[in-house]
Amino acid sequence: MIEIQNQEHFDKIKAFAESTGRMKQLQEKLDYLDDYADHERKGLTKCVLGYDFAPYSFSFLMMKKDDNGEYQRWFNGGLIYFSAGDSGVGMPQLSVRIGDISESNWSIHT
Repeated sequence: MIEIQNQEHFDKIKAFAESTGRMKQLQEKLDYLDDYADHERKGLTKCVLGYDFAPYSFSFLMMKKDDNGEYQRWFNGGLIYFSAGDSGVGMPQLSVRIGDISESNWSIHT
């Protein structure tokens, strides 16, 4: 399950993804976060998407249900956008990506 904290920020990133032909790749990452660790128990986890200072990026809080069915904080991360040729070392991402940097994409960091 995904909960969006800032709809305006989400819509801005979605519009950017659509305008650059990257919506499929963004949606794949959102789907991954939506189903994270939900293999046998749908609704076990909830991903709360929030604002991140890196352009076209999200912070996220992953929450997991406890034995009482209440969501508890599990871990934090980021769904970070990298432009082609940008390794992320330095501003604005302050997050390193490993592998092919020839294409723009989103990457999940924890």
